[in-house]
Amino acid sequence: MLESKKPIELGGAIVDGSRIEDARTFNRRLVFETIFQRGPISRVEIAGLVGLRPQTISSITRELIEQELIVEAGRSSGLRGQPQIYLEPNAQAGYSVGVHIDRNFCVLVVCDLKRTELVRRELSFDTADPRDALARIARAIDEALAVAKAPRNRVWGVGLVLPTFGSDIYDFNFAMPHWEAWRNISFAEDLRALCGLPVLVENDATAAAIGERFHRQDITNAIFAYFYIGHGTGCGLIIDGVPFKGFGGNAGEAGLLPVFGLDGSPVWPDLQTTDVLSLRGIAAALAVDESELTIDMITRLHAVRDHRLMEWVARAASALRDVVAIIEVMFDPEFIVAGGSLPRQLVESLVERAYPLRATPAARRDRLRPRLAAAELVEDAAASGGAMLPIFVNTSPNFRHLYVRQIPRDERPFDLVASDAGG
Repeated sequence: MLESKKPIELGGAIVDGSRIEDARTFNRRLVFETIFQRGPISRVEIAGLVGLRPQTISSITRELIEQELIVEAGRSSGLRGQPQIYLEPNAQAGYSVGVHIDRNFCVLVVCDLKRTELVRRELSFDTADPRDALARIARAIDEALAVAKAPRNRVWGVGLVLPTFGSDIYDFNFAMPHWEAWRNISFAEDLRALCGLPVLVENDATAAAIGERFHRQDITNAIFAYFYIGHGTGCGLIIDGVPFKGFGGNAGEAGLLPVFGLDGSPVWPDLQTTDVLSLRGIAAALAVDESELTIDMITRLHAVRDHRLMEWVARAASALRDVVAIIEVMFDPEFIVAGGSLPRQLVESLVERAYPLRATPAARRDRLRPRLAAAELVEDAAASGGAMLPIFVNTSPNFRHLYVRQIPRDERPFDLVASDAGG
């Protein structure tokens, strides 16, 4: 076996692999993800982006075409020299399912390999009972795949997105109301047994950040944060285009920060944080039960600038301003986006009211993006990000990414490993 004595630099990244097969697999994944993210794209453009030789690009793309993972998508015209052939993912080569479970509500989407949403379902049921909830979701997955006409042997997996739950491993109880029964149960394995598909699990904030990352071509390798506002708050961190999870998978649990206006930690009774920046805060401001809130209701009240809702915006913006300062100082992101289970118009108002932001090193004169902006992917961000999880795990060229779970090799619908070509 051939051995490499030092790390190999490919496409601007370092592969610290001892086998030449590692470099080949990296190359294939790099090329495929570039086509997946930016297609239709020519081989010349791919070479310019990833830094591989044209011969290597040709070998890899030929294999991917033979495997029916990518297809030709037309030729250039009116240009000098040989016409360029454009490549894009083969939409029917793979499908993925995103499932976002929120309180008494679930959004399910089925996407093809071109990220086209084929089916979207909204389910309403009591999510306090995990076993009943998972059984309902498994049935909904089967029905959605049938409607999408997606063969099960081409489904790459299910991205299951939920809030973060505490467990007995922690010294303190971080349990959230309504979700007590979900603690310490193997819900991913249970759903896998029910639907017969690989299941990847992620929290809503990180899933939304992954969705934003794949939704935008201009942030493929960016360092940014997605601040998620739902029944609670969280922060999804993307570093060099890869989700950062931290040592125990809890990076970005912004709702536990001792900041006025956030949930605060239930084990810090001495801190009066008051929950404002969340759907719970909106419900309190409107003097309604949280279960009565709907996107349509919030949208309507925002359209008429209801004074109770606008007072909430002012208080919530103050909390958001403090959180942005913490994120900027701790992680130095290129930018922060806000989104979640709120209408886009309300998110935009909240972001606008948060300015001027606090003085941090992020306030630079050479910035190319605003420090804080509304996310481009707001509605269904978590579900869309969930649908990207199986694709991300199967195709990411980054061998060092800090992801919580991987699809076992024997369950992968395909593996972007290299044959003798493409070195």
